Amino acid sequence: MKQSTGRRILVVSVILAILGLPVLFGILLKKSEFGYNDLPIYTTNEMGKEVPYTIDSFSLIDQNGINFTRDSIGDRVFIANFFFASCPDICPTINGHLKIASQKLENSTDILFLSHTVDPYNDSIDVLRAYADKFEINDKQWKFLTGKKSTIYHLARDSYKAVIQEVPDTNDFIHSEKVMLVDKDFRVRGIYDGLNITEIMEMIQDARFLLKTYKDLEAKDDE
Repeated sequence: MKQSTGRRILVVSVILAILGLPVLFGILLKKSEFGYNDLPIYTTNEMGKEVPYTIDSFSLIDQNGINFTRDSIGDRVFIANFFFASCPDICPTINGHLKIASQKLENSTDILFLSHTVDPYNDSIDVLRAYADKFEINDKQWKFLTGKKSTIYHLARDSYKAVIQEVPDTNDFIHSEKVMLVDKDFRVRGIYDGLNITEIMEMIQDARFLLKTYKDLEAKDDE
């Protein structure tokens, strides 16, 4: 009886192990050094057709008062988020995590960081300059952007699909804590919880992988 029960337990364990293999393999694949073949292209269903999250053209101003457009990104991958300078806790945490990411990616000149204020009326160029100085950022690598509220909110809601909402009778905003990785074709390829440092570390890995895929394509074209 014991042997029969033991065999059943063993068989069940083997079956569960086999069934669990695809999930386990997926986890190991994701965690290994560039052990995955591609990153997803995030899409939305529009009348039965999957349409990629694509970042529209825009014109904003950076922390140095310089006009910054989508064309200014050039041939670079970029990482984007939304914040406001007077945000007391969530924004400093997210941008602190992005500071870590920028340091780990500082040798990757093909990666740019874009932080859009959701409070352009108060986040003037001078305010953004002081905010950027607080994080001791590299101006060539990281842009804090302000401009027309309609432009910023259109980007947030329609391009990045991020939640942005003013809280009535306060100076606060409900805004997404998500950080987005965007490829050279302006398509969103990764969405991460900016409050979770583990996800930010995964974002760094994904950004490096995305750059590697472009380099591999360039090398293949040169053959």
